[in-house]
Amino acid sequence: MKSLLFILLINISLLAQSLYLREGLVQAHTGIIMDSIDPVNMELKADLTIEDNDLTTLDGKFFVEMGMFISDNKDRDEHMMETLNIINFPKAIFTIDRVMKHSDKLYTLVGDMNFHGVKKELSFKTDILNTKNTITLTANSDINGTDFGLEMPCQFFICVDNKINIIVKAVLDK
Repeated sequence: MKSLLFILLINISLLAQSLYLREGLVQAHTGIIMDSIDPVNMELKADLTIEDNDLTTLDGKFFVEMGMFISDNKDRDEHMMETLNIINFPKAIFTIDRVMKHSDKLYTLVGDMNFHGVKKELSFKTDILNTKNTITLTANSDINGTDFGLEMPCQFFICVDNKINIIVKAVLDK
């Protein structure tokens, strides 16, 4: 019986196809009075699989090195790195738990976001284009910085907005 179960598990894992990240980025967006803050990390990483070209079987994780975010303001980036405490929390990792299909191109990725030492469930509204050789996705979600233990910077009475919009773009080769 154990050997039958073992063979079954091996065969199921062989059905999964690895996906290779050709290019990807993560952009964050928040604001401060009369200004926006839009750092980008062009070094998105992924460890993903899919079974039988069925997007609802997408499994794995996306991750970024937090020190790789840059914006149009170098001084602000230095303060951002201090706020994010990248020495103690160098990575943000999103692990996919399930994928829900809403239409041919619209999905929701639900999983755990491990960011700044806090792990919370998060869902991304996702547009996915699935062709013969590639999967292209654009995912969007909002978080509150304080939910992940961040103290949003303030100068006098002007504070960075607690709401952070996260956009993930990825092109995956099959």
